[in-house]
Amino acid sequence: MPVIDSSNSREHSYPVYGRQFKSYKWYKPIIVGLLFVIFYIVFAVILTAGTLFAASQEATPGSFMPMLRTILVSDYDSMDLANAWQSVVSLGSVAVMIPSLWLASVIVRDRPFSSYSSSRGGWSGKVFWRVMPIAFVCISVPVAVDELFVHHNISNYHMGFTLASFAVVTILGPFQCIAEEYVFRGLLMQTLGSWFRLPIIAVLAQTAIFAMAHPYNTIGKIGIFVSGTVFAISAWIGRGIEISSAYHICNNMAIFYMQGLNLTTITSESTVRDLILDLVCGAVFVLIIFIISKKADWFNRIKRDDVAAWNAKFDEKIARREAKEAAKAEKQAAKNIRTGAHDESAPGKHFKQ
Repeated sequence: MPVIDSSNSREHSYPVYGRQFKSYKWYKPIIVGLLFVIFYIVFAVILTAGTLFAASQEATPGSFMPMLRTILVSDYDSMDLANAWQSVVSLGSVAVMIPSLWLASVIVRDRPFSSYSSSRGGWSGKVFWRVMPIAFVCISVPVAVDELFVHHNISNYHMGFTLASFAVVTILGPFQCIAEEYVFRGLLMQTLGSWFRLPIIAVLAQTAIFAMAHPYNTIGKIGIFVSGTVFAISAWIGRGIEISSAYHICNNMAIFYMQGLNLTTITSESTVRDLILDLVCGAVFVLIIFIISKKADWFNRIKRDDVAAWNAKFDEKIARREAKEAAKAEKQAAKNIRTGAHDESAPGKHFKQ
């Protein structure tokens, strides 16, 4: 497996990776984005409608409207992940971003879908699972300790999760996190990087959008900005979203499980303490990832050269098109010669001296 060195490091920079493909045009990511939104709305509506239909089969007379309001909750303060139906809609409606983006990229064909995963040749399970324990220690443990020993009173404890809701959170929770990474760090950050060609602009701009997309209070939005920066920088350093996905999953799943276990609540009202925790944990994680990038080759192993393979196919396509146009032009030239010869001989046939 080839290793990225200083001679081709720039070519594999994740935020600006889109420009390496010969099929790149500045406007193509916009088309991908528009198609993504369309497919996302369709998939989210189908998922929500299907969930409501399934839930209605369990509803008793007079209980459907309250169940409907519970399932369609749109704010964090009313979120209850111990409710399986609500979990399906809340987490699943984000997870469907992955197939939405995949379908949009397949239609536009501006670059391979694997390039959204990394600039090392697609998603690397080895990188993901290597980083996961680091992310767990950096964010899951501090979040759990903070909630258990500072915020929560465990007297009169009762279980929140059902077997069904626990399964839904366990399955859909990680995909919800990975989906956000594909959209914000993949599509959005790489699009901005391909336009401005400066990774730091792409990092900060997408992070600002990421923060605005979350309905928190002012401190909470600052905290999301911090988290978004951690996700973006770790993806930049690690050349892929496996690293940011691991941290994102460990952060969210710690909160999801503790909320489902009735050990904490999910709220849009963040505190300064929450912000400090985000800052410290994120800084430690980024520092560790940076040190690993300098001391080991975890993030430099090229699984597959997407650029070479994609550009080779693009060149073949162009060559076939040019050959076809050349053959067409040659055929037209031959036709013109035959037509011209016929026209020149025509007066001579009827000339009489």
